Amino acid sequence: MRLSFKQVEAFLKEAFTENKGLKLIALVITLGLFISVRAQEKVERWIDVEVEVVYPPKQAGVVLTNKPIREVRVAIRGRRSMVNDIKNEPSHVVQMDLSNRKRPGMSTFFFEPENFNFNGVEVVDIKPEAVSIRIEKLETRRLPVKIKTVGRLKEGTRFEKSPEVVPDMVEATGPASVIRSVTSLYTEEVGIDGLDVGPYREDVPLVPIEGLEYAQDKFSVSFKIIPRMGQRMVSSLSIRHGLSDDVQVNIVPSEIAVTLYGPQLSLDRMDLSVISPVADVKDIQLAKPGKYRVPVKIEGLPEDIEVKTTVPSFVELDILN
Repeated sequence: MRLSFKQVEAFLKEAFTENKGLKLIALVITLGLFISVRAQEKVERWIDVEVEVVYPPKQAGVVLTNKPIREVRVAIRGRRSMVNDIKNEPSHVVQMDLSNRKRPGMSTFFFEPENFNFNGVEVVDIKPEAVSIRIEKLETRRLPVKIKTVGRLKEGTRFEKSPEVVPDMVEATGPASVIRSVTSLYTEEVGIDGLDVGPYREDVPLVPIEGLEYAQDKFSVSFKIIPRMGQRMVSSLSIRHGLSDDVQVNIVPSEIAVTLYGPQLSLDRMDLSVISPVADVKDIQLAKPGKYRVPVKIEGLPEDIEVKTTVPSFVELDILN
C-alpha cells in the first residue's frame, strides 16, 4: 500500500510531537547508561612520573657519582574515570630510595609497581624499569690553591711579587675518582687588565669542580703593582760651569756620560734635552784663577729619575781670569 504525502507528514509529526516527555526521559536514561558504561570501561594510559632520589646518609661516607634519572614513564590500566583523574593530576612522584646503598661499586635499582602510589589502577609497564647506580667512597684531601689572573698589566708596570692567596691550602671532599685526579684548585679569574700602580685585594671563590665540596667559600687574593724599573745610559753630555758668563773657564773633560735609574716607562719617554750636567763650583772662592777639581752634579731630571753613575764624576776647571 502506497502512502500519500499527507499521510507521511502526519506520521512524522506524530512521531516527534506526541509523548515528548516520555521520549525525553528515555533519551536521558540512554545517555546516562552510555556515560556509565564508558566510565566503567577499562583503558590504558602513559603518564610521566618525577623521580625523587633518597641519597645514602652522609655518615655512610659514600656518594652517588652518576647522574640520577629525572623521570620515568608509567603505563596504568583501570576504569576510564580513575585513569583520567590520575592523568589530570598536576604532578606525580616516585622515590628512588638509595639510603641503604652504603658499599662502593656498581649496582642496579629496579622500579617496582608497588613503588607508585596510584590507587584503584594497575601499573602495567615502567620505562625504564631499571637504572644503573655507581656508588663511590668519599675522600678528603688538603689541596693547594692557585690564583688565576686574566688580562695584562699596564705597560711599564709589574707585580712587586707574585700575587698571594689566603689561605693557600684548603680541604676538599668528594668522590675518590675525582679527588685523586685533582692536584690543584684555582680561584675564579682576577682581572688585572690596565690596573694602575698600587695595592689590591679581592675576595674570590674557587672554580667549582663537579662533585667536590670545599671547607671554605671565599679566598683573599692580594698583590701590589709597582713601576717596572730600569736603567738608561746617556753619553756626550756637555758640562757647563756655574760661574758668571764673563769668567773664562776650560773644563776637562768637557763631556760626560751618566747612567739613569727609574721607572722604565719614564726613562723611555724622557726628553734628553732637560739633562744638564753642571760643574759644582760652590767651594771655589770668588772664581779666583787657577785649576780646580770639582764634582759634577746633574740638574733637570724628573722627580722619579735618579742618577746611578756619572763618568767621570769629577772634572778639572781651569779658570783663566
